[in-house]
Amino acid sequence: MIKILLIVAVSLLLLVSGCIGPTTTSTPTPAVTSTETTTVVATETPVATSTVTSTGIPAVTTTGTPVSPATPVSTTTPTTNATAAATTAAINVTSYPASVQGEANFTIRWEVSGGTPGTISNTSMIWGFNSGGMNITDYPRSSAAQTGNTPQTFSADLKAPSGGGPVYFRAHAVVDGVDIYSPEYQITITPLYTGGGGGY
Repeated sequence: MIKILLIVAVSLLLLVSGCIGPTTTSTPTPAVTSTETTTVVATETPVATSTVTSTGIPAVTTTGTPVSPATPVSTTTPTTNATAAATTAAINVTSYPASVQGEANFTIRWEVSGGTPGTISNTSMIWGFNSGGMNITDYPRSSAAQTGNTPQTFSADLKAPSGGGPVYFRAHAVVDGVDIYSPEYQITITPLYTGGGGGY
């Protein structure tokens, strides 16, 4: 016990006198662990929107009706009514007497026109003592048949019956295989003989 006290006393003396420095214990600096999470806020740079004002050729406002370039302009000449009418066959009486004496000769003339190609295979004057329709069978008598090509004029020489009364007639023709008729006309026949009384 005395030895221990002596050693402590000597150590204190040496320490006071500066002969023995204190033992320095190096305490290592602990590594700093960062637990803070750094939040990086990405600031997006906005894309600049460039508004372009066109200063080029201004739009032209049309007030009329524009012609579509996709629609071709027709250059076809339309068929006129006169051309269409020329293809239709027709027959017309051009001359006849209003009245004839019984048993006298008389002439009737008519014209046939139109048709494509306009071939007249038969034409004549049909007549009778009764009015008829546009049918050849309605007239029991006829002139001699004639042929030709349109346009052409025909005539027929007929002899009036001896008795009196009206005679009804039409001009008839077959053009390109189609029957055509003129309007109906009439001729007054004057009797050749008139009855008379006698005496003793």
